[in-house]
Amino acid sequence: MEEKIVSLKQQGLTLKQIAEQLDMPIGKVQYAWRKWRSQHGEPDKPAAAPKRKTEGKKSMTSNSKQVPASSVKQVASTLQHEEPTQSPLLDKGPEGFWKLPDRYDQDLMHAVVQSPNAVYVFWEVSDSVKETLSMQFMRPWEDLPKAFRILDITLLDYASGHANRAYTFELPEMTNSWFVRPLDPNTTYVFEFGIRTMEGEFLPLLASSPIDTPRAEPTGHGRFAEPVRRWQYGEVETPELLDTLPKYSAYRFVR
Repeated sequence: MEEKIVSLKQQGLTLKQIAEQLDMPIGKVQYAWRKWRSQHGEPDKPAAAPKRKTEGKKSMTSNSKQVPASSVKQVASTLQHEEPTQSPLLDKGPEGFWKLPDRYDQDLMHAVVQSPNAVYVFWEVSDSVKETLSMQFMRPWEDLPKAFRILDITLLDYASGHANRAYTFELPEMTNSWFVRPLDPNTTYVFEFGIRTMEGEFLPLLASSPIDTPRAEPTGHGRFAEPVRRWQYGEVETPELLDTLPKYSAYRFVR
């Protein structure tokens, strides 16, 4: 675009005419033209103004409606020195744009709820942990079998090591995210990423924070509403046993 502006300018067109012909802002055309002149050693020159010293006194007095030279010069100077509104990042080319890193070399694992039956989990293992495990198991990190575990810890403390149920499956190599589904609604889950040891045991390396899936049904009511309400508002420390119902089935509707 700069070469085209220079070419049109050398053909005698004004910056305003060039801007109209190229359908560009006048400030952008002025900036490109000044930049080209600066790169080729041509200092900025003010726009052409009437030469008051060479004009005769008669000519100055005969045309009383002529615009004063000082005003023309001031307008031309304003146009020549107008700052470009273009972002400086655009001058750096495609390599100058912001780009998110591929990884942060940290140990992290996060879970994001997608629906009552699906959760998106992504994680990253730092290089130091990979090197430590490679030395401990005497195998490259790429050769260690990766695994993923889903823990249902509804109404339990994850730190105590207990879970209502758990499910573990193998992961393909070079995997750092997973859509976990189908899951149960209104349930508390924790997700773990780890490796399989030589004995086939699961060794967790990362764990997400506990996350609750949303309800998929309206809040329950009926003869168990009162004991459920007491647990919901903290009037009892643990859920009361409800006969004829599976464990926690009524409490699932109020969390």
